[in-house]
Amino acid sequence: MSWDLYVQDWGKFNALDEIPDDFKPKFIGKRSEIIKQIKMIEPMVNFSDPSWGYLENEFFSIEFNMGNSEVINGFVMHIRGNELALPCIGNILETLNLKAADGSTPNFFNIKKSKDNIKKWIDYRNTILKT
Repeated sequence: MSWDLYVQDWGKFNALDEIPDDFKPKFIGKRSEIIKQIKMIEPMVNFSDPSWGYLENEFFSIEFNMGNSEVINGFVMHIRGNELALPCIGNILETLNLKAADGSTPNFFNIKKSKDNIKKWIDYRNTILKT
């Protein structure tokens, strides 16, 4: 079970509920270039399969679902673990100059605001795992 963030060029919108139904995201670039930038920030990310990268440490893991195309318009980050993943996510998004949609809120990822969201997800995950 993961907390998922949808990364793409969301334009100049400040929240998901501002985006019109006919919105089409722009291509964000070549997958190989995006991977190169991610690896500059987090050299331990394993992209032996370019469609699916994986970063794991003792506190959190992030899977990068990059898809099969070389030219991409977005990717998904699947996060597991705790809130120590937030600075890593923030650095990646800032470097790529992209926003990430958090499916549990109408807002885009923001380190301060997303701390509450990941804590809610952790509480939910822990409740599910107990049953």
